Amino acid sequence: WVLETELPDDPYLADRLMQYFPEPLRERFADDIRGHRLGREIITTVAVNRFVNSQGITAYHRLATETGAGVADIIRAQLAARAIFNVGLDEVRLRRSDLPAELATELRVTLLRMVERGTRWLLHHEHAPLDVAATVAEYGPAVAELRPVLASLLAGADAHDQVAHARAWIEAGVGLELAENLSTAGQAHTLLSVVDVAHRLQLPVFRVAEVHYRLADALALDLLFAGVDALPRQVRWDAMARAALRDELLATHAELTAKVVGSTSDETRSSSVVAGWVASHPSVATRVATIRQVCDGTPDVARMNVGLSQLRAMLGE
Repeated sequence: WVLETELPDDPYLADRLMQYFPEPLRERFADDIRGHRLGREIITTVAVNRFVNSQGITAYHRLATETGAGVADIIRAQLAARAIFNVGLDEVRLRRSDLPAELATELRVTLLRMVERGTRWLLHHEHAPLDVAATVAEYGPAVAELRPVLASLLAGADAHDQVAHARAWIEAGVGLELAENLSTAGQAHTLLSVVDVAHRLQLPVFRVAEVHYRLADALALDLLFAGVDALPRQVRWDAMARAALRDELLATHAELTAKVVGSTSDETRSSSVVAGWVASHPSVATRVATIRQVCDGTPDVARMNVGLSQLRAMLGE
């Protein structure tokens, strides 16, 4: 499949061919390697192997089913997500750590989920064929700026989970830097929405981030996302419904952020921006109460759809 696409010709993957050969051969036969008659086949083999090794054997089928994207775009989006979140650095830290196998596996799965959520976001928001280098250039610097302060921006259940993960991992012997970085992995993909809104509105990313996460707290979105995450996914249709709800929640949250942050001057404090918007729209309080009600009980698709509809309705207020 991959060989039949244009992916092996993507400039972002050109180094895979050179890296395939031992260094002595690269030094002596660089020109011959670049023109190797099996160059496309080698690049394809390396790209597919790296995707499976880093993302797992089921990730492609899951992403293809949930997004409808082709294999070339899925691999491109995954490469971009890895680079944007600088996953290689955490993988090196993890390899160098002397942790019990069970704990190391837990941390690897945390990284895998972060990349998969970032990959899915890019597949939904970036036009195909995705330009890996351009996408990394667009999102990478801003995400790198925001990631170290993400923990301080979270609130509610998201903040509680972040603190609990960091504390548990540090007590288990995980290095401070790795533990703190991975403790926000579950929310790292939401930074892509922040950067997208900031770039569209030409606003500072930190200001948009503050409004984004304050808004999530004010609207009880931590409860709604937790309810969606808790939905059953034993069969294919359950998994697809869960993924669709999460994607729609992310998109609606981003549009609400754009609506709220774009309605005030840059000088207004972020806390005042959100509080002022809620106060000026009395129906928001009623809708948030409904969201809390639907999240108070065993989650199901019907409840979560009601919560999502309340969120969507706020866009028209």
